[in-house]
Amino acid sequence: MKTTDNTKYSIGIDVGSSGIRLLLLNNWGDVFKKQLIAYETLRKQGYIIWDKEKRINVKLLVETIENQLFLLSNEVPEVIIKSLCISSIGPSLVLLSNEAQPLTHAFTYAYQGAQDYVKYLEADFQKRTGSIHSGALPWVQLLKIAETSLLSYCFKITTINDYLTWSMTDLPLKEIFSTVPNASYTGLYSLKTRNWDKKLIREIGLQESILPKIIPLGTPFPVKRELQQLSPFFKNTSVVAGTIDGINAFWATGVKDESIIFGSASTTGALRRWRKTPKTDFNSRLIQCCQVTESSWVEIIPFNNVGTSFDWLADNFNSLFKNYLNNTKQLNIEKLEFESANTLKEHREELETYLLKLPTYFPYIEGEPRGPNGRGKIRGGFIFKEDYQINCIDLYISLIIGITNMYQHNLETLDPPETCKEIRLTGLIARKSRLFLQILATLTNKKIVIMKTEQSVAWATGMRALTYIKELDKIPNVPTLAPILPQKGKIAKILFSLYRKYMGVYHSPDTYNVIFSEKELR
Repeated sequence: MKTTDNTKYSIGIDVGSSGIRLLLLNNWGDVFKKQLIAYETLRKQGYIIWDKEKRINVKLLVETIENQLFLLSNEVPEVIIKSLCISSIGPSLVLLSNEAQPLTHAFTYAYQGAQDYVKYLEADFQKRTGSIHSGALPWVQLLKIAETSLLSYCFKITTINDYLTWSMTDLPLKEIFSTVPNASYTGLYSLKTRNWDKKLIREIGLQESILPKIIPLGTPFPVKRELQQLSPFFKNTSVVAGTIDGINAFWATGVKDESIIFGSASTTGALRRWRKTPKTDFNSRLIQCCQVTESSWVEIIPFNNVGTSFDWLADNFNSLFKNYLNNTKQLNIEKLEFESANTLKEHREELETYLLKLPTYFPYIEGEPRGPNGRGKIRGGFIFKEDYQINCIDLYISLIIGITNMYQHNLETLDPPETCKEIRLTGLIARKSRLFLQILATLTNKKIVIMKTEQSVAWATGMRALTYIKELDKIPNVPTLAPILPQKGKIAKILFSLYRKYMGVYHSPDTYNVIFSEKELR
């Protein structure tokens, strides 16, 4: 580990859907200390941060983060923290009373039946706000909340991420804020005025005074006196206003290039690319244009990710894959990759016949506007030919092809996709599944570049915080592995044949027999 001045450390915190990751970093980007606390562990101790309705107890979440900071300060008392930044799930909203108390748990996903509220969105919604037509939008959440009496008791509203940051300062409630990307991601933001969309706010019945002021990403604030008095560790700490996990993962790549597409192949599935101007002419309901800074924008396209799809396969076809599961009941990717390579080698002479007989797999997560038959109706499935005997290696190869088909489908919504020459991926799964990378490169005809070491959201958050307080000029370069290049000829022809078959089923799912689990397979 490189040496560093002991006053130039940063803390990056990532509040995810399964736990809280906290990293102590020096100004070279080296991880000095790390903590990971799982919500399941807290639940067993009686601390319920997430409830059964996927709502989060933000007050308890703040207490948990502060406890972790206290524990860390005792472990490294010689270190002085220059900056602290928090990344989180988003863009869910927190409703606050005039005493700064959350009025209810924050909804982190769409309400049950949220798709019914999307019909209230006007035709120009996406063009005005930059947001996708998804039931998880805070605008949709507010429509539901407006049916209760909660808004009458609400003094201020902000996002979970901004509330967590504000709670680390001594700012009064009237000065609560939202960073530009957080505000831009809510569906309540105007691309034209670069502020809250007044028309949408009036439609919900909100007063403008209830909304937070919008501030630049990276705005620093002194850490609250309570933490300063807790330990010399926080004597000179600035709390830096951050953003949500997807944008922070994007920053972890360290590259701002409009010709490069970025994506996550693990648990947060989205393709992203930088833009120098806001996108206003949308050719797909799946595209979201989010403002990050005054002069930079991010174009975001959701897709179902590799890691979640692998988990779905292991959960729903457990018996079939019993010899390919590790101790945590997840797929043994290395073993599956080895046997898949052997299978494809054995079928080398009849590869087209073999691949075209595979079941068509649809990667899909409930609640997102993608997959066959509309949103929220299919959690994932295979479509089988009646005379085909399937095995686990066939299913694994089918899953990989299905995921890459979803990538290709979403890439076609870019304008134009051929201007993008490279896909750069983060995530552990991306480094494990060579088959996925090779098929993706060939189907998309793009170079695939993988991060050499995992650059987590917490890491990006901590390092970026140092750039905002002028301790670093830029995030250190992220090392990458040798690129995976597209294959040509016969294999490319076969994969495009599969893609056309996939899209036919995608557009007409009702005419096919969909299998969701091993139980239905029997």
